[in-house]
Amino acid sequence: MLLSFDTAVANEFFAESIPVDDRSQSSLDQAAEMAMTRMLIRVSGDETVVERPAFSAAVKKATRHLSLYSYRDSDTGTEAYFEFDDLWVRSLFREEGVPYWDERRPPIVVWLVVDEPFSRRFAARSDDPDVLTQSITPFADRGVTVRFPLLDLEDAAALPIDSAWSRDTNRIRLATGRYNAEHALVGRWIALSDGSKLVDWTYVGPSSIDNRQLRTDNDERSWQLGIDLAVDSMRDQYAVTLQRFTDAFAIKVSVAGVSDYADYRAVTSLFDDLGELVDLRVDSVADDRLIYRVLGVSSAEEVVRLIPERSGLRIDNIVSRNQLNLLWGEG
Repeated sequence: MLLSFDTAVANEFFAESIPVDDRSQSSLDQAAEMAMTRMLIRVSGDETVVERPAFSAAVKKATRHLSLYSYRDSDTGTEAYFEFDDLWVRSLFREEGVPYWDERRPPIVVWLVVDEPFSRRFAARSDDPDVLTQSITPFADRGVTVRFPLLDLEDAAALPIDSAWSRDTNRIRLATGRYNAEHALVGRWIALSDGSKLVDWTYVGPSSIDNRQLRTDNDERSWQLGIDLAVDSMRDQYAVTLQRFTDAFAIKVSVAGVSDYADYRAVTSLFDDLGELVDLRVDSVADDRLIYRVLGVSSAEEVVRLIPERSGLRIDNIVSRNQLNLLWGEG
């Protein structure tokens, strides 16, 4: 049964608020479709996901998949708030084999260098708020938090503007690390004599680099190129293809270094936290080694993607698509 509440505590990852003109059923249906579209794009990190037939059909029946909805009034008008059934959302991705990107997402730091006729400088929130803030909502729409550097003396020492311009990845990673981030988007906007600009974006990740360029006179298109580059690259690193919970898709995971019951509980709890995505089954225990069967994802590499950073689990080696060896404890 669909519930309507005036207030609710929700899983915001599967929720959206949409302005409405009134509280009629037709307005509710239209708002629910818009809300589901936004939610599916955020969960997948892919703006094209709703073009797939199963997802497009689901959007047209959005109200069937609500856990609850409510109305919220403010000085600016009325909003309809929707929370979608997260189990149904995951089952949709699972049945369609579409990569699913869970809510534990790393932030990205944007370093934008503007090349003008007589100077080259970093775009700063204090000097260029209209330029930089254009990126916040498009990043958020795809589920990624963007951060902007302070551009103080510490940043200047870590990443001189010439190093950013030359795309010195070592310095970029060092400077980005100050903001507790491992992902950076470095832009070079070059003003041209005809009023347009050459836009050059480089994504710098923990172990990958990618680049795209465009000539345009439109800031929105400039940002869209960079955001697509960054989010697509991040999604490729973190999204997983969910599988049915059957032994046919089981991944054998061996964890060495489990010396006592406390270790056993700690390791098991890490996988339990992923209970909506994977099913963990203990196969055997021998000496300091636990053997698990993990159901619900398509490969050993995708199991690695789900393991939280600084969890205490480290990769020993990926033996095959269906077998993974991990180490427990500090290396």
